[in-house]
Amino acid sequence: MITEEVKRQHEAFWHQEAFGRCCLYLTAPKAETPPREKPRDLKQMWEDIPWRVRREQQSLEDTLLLGDAIPSVFTNFGPGCLTACIGGTHKWSEFTVWFENEPFFIQDWENPPEPVLNQQSAMYRLVEEYSNALLQAGKGKFYTSITDIGGTYDVVAALRGTQNLLIDLYEYPEEIKAFVEKLLPLWKTFFLHQSQRLFQEQGAMTSWMPIYSEKPYYPLQCDFSAMISPDMFEEFVLPELRYHLSYLERSIYHWDGPGELVHLDHLLSLETLDAIQWVPGDGAPNTTDPCWYEYFEKIQRAGKSLILLESDPNGVENLLKHISTKGLFLRCDTKDEKQAKEILQIADSIGVK
Repeated sequence: MITEEVKRQHEAFWHQEAFGRCCLYLTAPKAETPPREKPRDLKQMWEDIPWRVRREQQSLEDTLLLGDAIPSVFTNFGPGCLTACIGGTHKWSEFTVWFENEPFFIQDWENPPEPVLNQQSAMYRLVEEYSNALLQAGKGKFYTSITDIGGTYDVVAALRGTQNLLIDLYEYPEEIKAFVEKLLPLWKTFFLHQSQRLFQEQGAMTSWMPIYSEKPYYPLQCDFSAMISPDMFEEFVLPELRYHLSYLERSIYHWDGPGELVHLDHLLSLETLDAIQWVPGDGAPNTTDPCWYEYFEKIQRAGKSLILLESDPNGVENLLKHISTKGLFLRCDTKDEKQAKEILQIADSIGVK
């Protein structure tokens, strides 16, 4: 499915190195594509597994992959589908899945429900069915990703309600920690089951980030942390991140939005964390904007790899001239093949620095 050279580029990224240039994931739409079938309704969009597999195959057919891009299909059931496998609910929408729905699974902390990984839940069975279908269809053609399990505290926020949980951190800190301690092994069980199946079938894995790895990895996150202080991040979030890092062979942190900037020092204190992905957030300058360079340099000086997705093609050259290309994974979705090849030429000319 991918060349040894591309595998080598992705492997270099994991080791904070570079092979000839940064790991550069480039896509472009094909010049002419036939019209594609649209879903009848939300139920078909999310639950019709054969239809979803066909749609993903068509999407790959319509897309040029250049540089170090790999054919990968995201097993997408929304951000944090574990929520709906342990007692929470889900609601389909056109662009995402909503998990923070009333009535909340956790009504109070004096007698919270016991979290249990329910393999008979609708969400768990959908993830299983879709993963199996993709693995069968993808043999020799594309990689099937692990689903988006969700950040631990993001799952708790969906089960309790974000506003409720923010207040609860002050009023019931020990009860919340006790619940998280019960949740963490369920998260690990779900991850190990999903990732082991991927390795058995395709010998490697990807995630919602299309990064190839021949060792298990996951993009950890805590979007909830944008609303808490660094002291609270240290007290609540760091322990659960350390738990995950204790068994993950490779790891990424999805660092999302200006509200999380204050947590960078805590993230860099995690010695076994391999990489950080920066997301500027809605309305903020693109990932290639110079205003972020100081943060990128700090991450790279700490020995972490850096992931920049949805990058502005027009800002790539300046970015590559000002930060290290070692351990850099850069994705650009370009307007056409010509623009993609221009970016590839720029990256090759700058090389490793």
